[in-house]
Amino acid sequence: MEREITYYNVFHHAVVRNQLIANTVLVVVALTVVIIRFVARHLRNAKIWWDDVCIVISLLHTFGMLAMHYIYAAIGMRNHMLEIPPQNTTIIFKMLIIYQVVYYNAMVSAKFSYLFFYLRIFVSKPFRIAAQVCMGCSGAYWLGSTLQIFLTCRPFAFNWDPTIPGGSCANQNVAFSTIGAFNLLTDLMIIALPLHFVYRLQMSLATKIALYGIFCVGLFISAITIIRIRVLTTVDFLDLPFSMIHAAFWSVTEPALAVANACVPMIRPVLKKFFPGLFSTVKATYNTYDTHGSNTNPSRNNPLARSGNSSNTYNKMQDGEYPLTCMDQGVTTIDILASQKGQHGNNSSSSVDERYNNYDSQSTHSR
Repeated sequence: MEREITYYNVFHHAVVRNQLIANTVLVVVALTVVIIRFVARHLRNAKIWWDDVCIVISLLHTFGMLAMHYIYAAIGMRNHMLEIPPQNTTIIFKMLIIYQVVYYNAMVSAKFSYLFFYLRIFVSKPFRIAAQVCMGCSGAYWLGSTLQIFLTCRPFAFNWDPTIPGGSCANQNVAFSTIGAFNLLTDLMIIALPLHFVYRLQMSLATKIALYGIFCVGLFISAITIIRIRVLTTVDFLDLPFSMIHAAFWSVTEPALAVANACVPMIRPVLKKFFPGLFSTVKATYNTYDTHGSNTNPSRNNPLARSGNSSNTYNKMQDGEYPLTCMDQGVTTIDILASQKGQHGNNSSSSVDERYNNYDSQSTHSR
């Protein structure tokens, strides 16, 4: 007959209480930002796409991480292994398996949300190929992380029952740290992906810095990842209930912040609706002349241009709009003032409002 699990007051230890409160607040913030994200989609009449699906999946797994954090606190986390019943220790080690699976699912879903978002707004073929390569690397990270869970200890039950004769485990601290390093590497790849594209855009320095800021907020998540890697090296598996406290905290903090960060570029329509004073007029101008002043093919250099014009000047980026307007409305919109020769040799000006719907147009995703 199995002994019953002993439960403890989750707020008994001050450090556990503070961490649970902090993580609860972060997860609620993540939920709020995701809701705002979908409100913004509604305001722009934009369809739900894979980046939205992935962020919801990541959020649900983050809720699972928070729930397990509370369960850990209830069954003895922050107590030494000898101070809690053996059945509690067994549950803690068994939960560690589920905990890892949920964590890796939460993180890779957030990564895919970023990358699908990039595919929504960038139509450059080389960029899209690079984004797909990053998807492959993120998928490999998830696969390797998941396999590590089931291959570290042989037999598998040795994870929670060290009395099994002949059982053994690899160095779990090294395994966790290595997986964490790959997690950090894929994060940096995703952050760096759009920076070169932004650098090549012809726009004011202030606008360019604003775009850099949007994409580089993810560096804060990378800092959290580094902290988590450092903490994982201090976990003592011979006294896991006591030593796991900080690892458990950062393992919830990281995906919660990743979810919130992935929604930052999409919440602007809601902020603009309720706080219009936050946004000032920003204008950017593009010129498709090459360095020799000859006529170039704009479609090669900018997906928002059409060929056949001797010059194309892009402007009227108003109300804080950036060239990649689809970041907050799902449709890339730009006014193109084209100055071109008429049939009888006269100059004529035309204003064209070109819209590239990145949700419905198959051609956009195949460029």
